[in-house]
Order: sequence, then structure tokens, then C-alpha cells
Amino acid sequence: MDWARRIELFTVVIAAVVAVAGLWYSNVQTRQAHDQARDDRALAKEGQITDRYTAAVGNLGEDKMDVRLGGIYALERIMQDSRRDQPTIANVLATYIRTHAVKPPTKGQDVPADVQAALTVLATRDTERDGAFLLDLHGAKLPNINLTATPAALHDANLRGVDLSGARMFGANLRNANLSSAKLSGANLVGANLVADLSDADLSGANLSSANLSSANLSNARLSSANLNGANLNGANLNGADLSGADLSGADLTKQQVDSAVTNSSTRLQ
Repeated sequence: MDWARRIELFTVVIAAVVAVAGLWYSNVQTRQAHDQARDDRALAKEGQITDRYTAAVGNLGEDKMDVRLGGIYALERIMQDSRRDQPTIANVLATYIRTHAVKPPTKGQDVPADVQAALTVLATRDTERDGAFLLDLHGAKLPNINLTATPAALHDANLRGVDLSGARMFGANLRNANLSSAKLSGANLVGANLVADLSDADLSGANLSSANLSSANLSNARLSSANLNGANLNGANLNGADLSGADLSGADLTKQQVDSAVTNSSTRLQ
């Protein structure tokens, strides 16, 4: 090959290398631009969520009921839009309920609409997004609360000493919840073929008199010293339930159910 041909070939190779390098650099620049744009969008979205959260929480402290309700539903929407913010928002709503339901409503009155709304939001949340959050409503006064729209997600919750007397919680999931010393007299946990799951729940010392627990799952529940006077336990699963010292006088249940549970000499059956 003569020198002219060699120089021509060398020139072609150099041109090809320069072209490839140019394409590579252009591709890197484009990718960086796309990444920057994506990061800018994420940052803008995060800023919008922060602004929405701040405004919603601010509304919770307003005097007008409709403004507080707006804040609660705005927080619900943020929970749906931002998975990582759910634990924080759920904790805010739980605290709101505890501080606004310290006393039972005036006789003849329902639980305030904002407390009902906050509880409904918590009870219908996607618990797979909870992270380390555990619902804590201990001591809240929530008589006659209505959670019938969907089975309430109250499993593993701290409901110690809560007042849920007369509550309607069809099919509520109360598995492993702490309901010790809770008031559930006259509560209805059954409706539209929905039955409650109270398996492994701590109901020691709870008042369940006249409660409707028909077909409920109470397996391995701790019901020691609980008041089940007149409760409807027809078809309820009591396998392994601790009924030591419980008052079951007037309750609707069979000997087979009693035999499947743990009783002692202080368990009242009549």
C-alpha cells in the first residue's frame, strides 16, 4: 500500500473515531439532561407535597368544622399520593383523634364529624404502606362510631381503654390489637356477611356486654376477666381463647365453644 492510500485510510479511521466519540458524548449529555429533568420534577413534586402537607396540618387547628374536615381529607389524599409520607400522616391523624376525643360526646350527640372522618381515613388506609407505624388510639372516647363502609384496619393497634360502646364495625380486623379494659358494650362487629377478626387480641378486662360477636374469630384471644354478659357469640371461634374469670352469663354460646376455650373456676357461664 502506497503512502497516499495509507494516509487516506488513516484519515477515514480518525473521522470514524471522532464521529463515534461525538455520538457517545451527545448520548451522555442527553442522558444527563433527562436525569436532571427527572430530578427537577421529583424535587418540584416533593416541594408541592410539603406545601400541601403544611397547609393541611394548618387547617386541623382552625375553628370551623368544614376547614378541619378539608385538612383531614387533604392529608388522606397526600397519603395516597406519597407512600413514604403515610406513617407521618397516620401518626398526625391518630394524635388528632386522641386529643379531640378525650371526653365522650354529650348525651344524645354523635362523635364530632372531624373525629369520625379522621378515624375513617385511618381505618381505610393501605396498611402495607405503614412502615414502622402502629395505630395508637388508647383512651379515646368513640362511642357509637360508624366504621361500616369497609372492614376497619385496626390490627395490632393500641386501643387500650378506648370507648367503642355501641360502635358499628362490621368485619373489623382487630387481630392482635390491645383492647384491654376497652368498652365495647353493645358494639356490633357483624354485618352483611362480614365477621370480625379478634384473634390473638388482648381483651382482658374489656366490657363486651351485649356485643354482637356472632361468628367472630376470637381464637387465642385474651378475655380474662372480660364482661361478656349477654353477648352474642353464636358460631364464634373460641379455640384457645382465655376466658379465665370472664363473665359469660346470658351469652349465646354452646358447651362445645366453652370446651374449646381456656376457663377456670371463676369463669361465669350462667
